[in-house]
Parts: sequence; structure tokens; C-alpha cells
Amino acid sequence: MSEKQIEEIRLRISDELKTLLEKRHILEEDIRQVIDYAERSGVRLLNRQSGHLLAHFRPETVTFWVEYGAEGGEFIIYNAYSHRMEVI
Repeated sequence: MSEKQIEEIRLRISDELKTLLEKRHILEEDIRQVIDYAERSGVRLLNRQSGHLLAHFRPETVTFWVEYGAEGGEFIIYNAYSHRMEVI
């Protein structure tokens, strides 16, 4: 997907979660990259109890994780976090 197409991924994020994401230094662009990768590759986990998807993407030294769902052409973000640890 091109950068322009990634920018067009529509996100629904609560104000409370936006505040938390700011504290965690996670940008909406980071979340869009995770969703783009997960949706194109199919590499994601399904929580059967909640119906939420969990996906990750490591563009460089930071791995981003996003818990999300899809509804009406947009992605609902439930949580996101990141870490710099690499498991070898």
C-alpha cells in the first residue's frame, strides 16, 4: 500500500485512548502502519471472547502492537502499545 493509501485508513479512537497514546508516544501513523501490515499479510490474532484483533509491526527498532476491530469502513482502536525489545 502506498503512503497515501495508508493515510486514508480511517481510525476511531476514544479521547481517553488518545490521551494514553500521547503518553506512550504512539502516533496515529504508527497505528495505521500496523493495521495496513496486518490486513495485507493476515498476520494477526483473534481474541474469540472479545472479537478484537491483535497485530504488530516493527518498522525499525520499535515494535508497535494494536488491538482493533473493523466496523463500517473504519478501524476501531481499543488499545496500542510499543516496546523496543527484540526476541532472537
